Amino acid sequence: MKTCRFNIVSQPGPYDGGEKGDRIAELVRFVPLIRSSQEASCPVASGVAAVGNRLLKMVRPAYELRFYKYSRAINIVDCAVAKPVDPGLIGDQVIELGAISGVSQAREGMRVQKSGRTSGVTSGDVTAMGVTLQVDLSDEETGWFSDQVVSDVMCKPGDSGSLILDKENNAVGLLFAGSDSHCIFNRIQNVMEMLEVEF
Repeated sequence: MKTCRFNIVSQPGPYDGGEKGDRIAELVRFVPLIRSSQEASCPVASGVAAVGNRLLKMVRPAYELRFYKYSRAINIVDCAVAKPVDPGLIGDQVIELGAISGVSQAREGMRVQKSGRTSGVTSGDVTAMGVTLQVDLSDEETGWFSDQVVSDVMCKPGDSGSLILDKENNAVGLLFAGSDSHCIFNRIQNVMEMLEVEF
């Protein structure tokens, strides 16, 4: 975990037209991401992939073989905590869902919901627990994440950071990646422990 000074949080954010005067909080702490190069740069791996792709094209022309460098370094969370510049600027309600009741454990088959900046309120079921997967962090970098939860809640770019809630409005996770059909979230217990926060 790293401590920060003078990193600004604004609402709306810069992507949505937010400006300097829209500052509502300052970043206090964050958990650094462990990043890795997206595609292996090893000449041997590149050579094997080239030969393999020539053979593969004969039987499966729409497929391509790629090698990725495996990293033993694993992320558990993608999160940060900020302190409001004025407590009156921050409400205790999740838009269209209401106040948070508490904290609970995610379980496979559990009905969950979220209110996201882009896709609004959506709900679905937890489909997998304890997942390890690779996530694109940029065009050039990826990160491996372990102990993640997957649900069929719809999410879109811009929804990252949404709380995942159960039917009783208990927080069970923090959304950080996904697609139109699934979202991936950190278990809320890991987030709270690594950011040293309490409910």
